[in-house]
Amino acid sequence: MMMTATMQNIVQMPVAIRLASADRRARLWGVATFVIGLTFYLLVLPATDTGGAIGLVSLQFLTIGEVVLALVMSVLLGLTTALGIYGLRQGAHATSGKSVMGAIVAVLPTLLCCSPVLPLAIATIASVLPAAGTLGLPIQGFIATHEAWLYAIAIALMVWGFYGNARRALHCAC
Repeated sequence: MMMTATMQNIVQMPVAIRLASADRRARLWGVATFVIGLTFYLLVLPATDTGGAIGLVSLQFLTIGEVVLALVMSVLLGLTTALGIYGLRQGAHATSGKSVMGAIVAVLPTLLCCSPVLPLAIATIASVLPAAGTLGLPIQGFIATHEAWLYAIAIALMVWGFYGNARRALHCAC
């Protein structure tokens, strides 16, 4: 019974997207979030290959996989934002916390693996707790080893946030 309801909600996703895209503010916020997210992801994802450098220099190191990953995450973020704005405008209590959490998780592997963020954070903690200084390399190694899984988890969280906001948008339209 619950599986049938979930499948019906999934089939109704295009309806929710149409409803949100018909609302001017929701559409503008969704497009703006997509553009900002895509730009951010395209600049950050190649940091693994640039030795942690983030910026326009990153663009020359982009791979097809990173471009696809950036597009998928940006589309999910933009759609979730548009659906959340639509839901808020219709009076629902839309929450996109799962999608935001997914967006944060998506950026963390690159920032923590190969940039100076993690070593600086651990050095700061180690100045207070000296035993924490030995954690940096194992954490960076774990992140580098499991980067693909972390991105998969990020996308799953973003899909979950999208699904929740789409359901709320459908209930607001009734």
